[in-house]
This record gives sequence, C-alpha cells and structure tokens, in this order.
Amino acid sequence: MPEDTKLTVLTMTAREYEAQLIVDALLEKGVHAEISGSATSDFKVGIPGQVEVLVDTAQLESANAAYDKIRDEADHIDWSQVDVGDPED
Repeated sequence: MPEDTKLTVLTMTAREYEAQLIVDALLEKGVHAEISGSATSDFKVGIPGQVEVLVDTAQLESANAAYDKIRDEADHIDWSQVDVGDPED
C-alpha cells in the first residue's frame, strides 16, 4: 500500500497464522490487507492474542463484505471430510 494510506482494523485474531489466512483470502477477493501486531511485523512483538488484520480505510466497506463472504464460505466446510494428509515425522 502507498505510505499515505490510512489503515483500519478489520478484525483481530489470537494467532498470526489465522490472520495470515484471512489476509490471503481477502487478497483472493481483491482486497489488499496486511497484518500488524505479530511477532515479526516491523520487528515489534505484539500483545499475545492481538494480531490485527488491517485494510485501507477507503476499502473498509468492500473488505467487510468480502470478510463476511469468507466466513460464510468457511461455515459450509465439513472439516471431518477434509483430507489434510499424513503428519510429518
């Protein structure tokens, strides 16, 4: 994002990987997002349980709509039927 972009918190997660999954899903829907508050963002250690997913304030409405759609799609997954492969040794 350009440096003068104003960012707004879309949501917060307890873990960095959860935030990254949301960011990746938003990117697939055309919404640029980034993470703040993780152990690696800007070399700062965030508060545990407080990883933020940030979006451009100008895109907040479309980001909320995309995030709602992502959550709705995830609700329909029967995780007991998903093959995640064998664990690594």
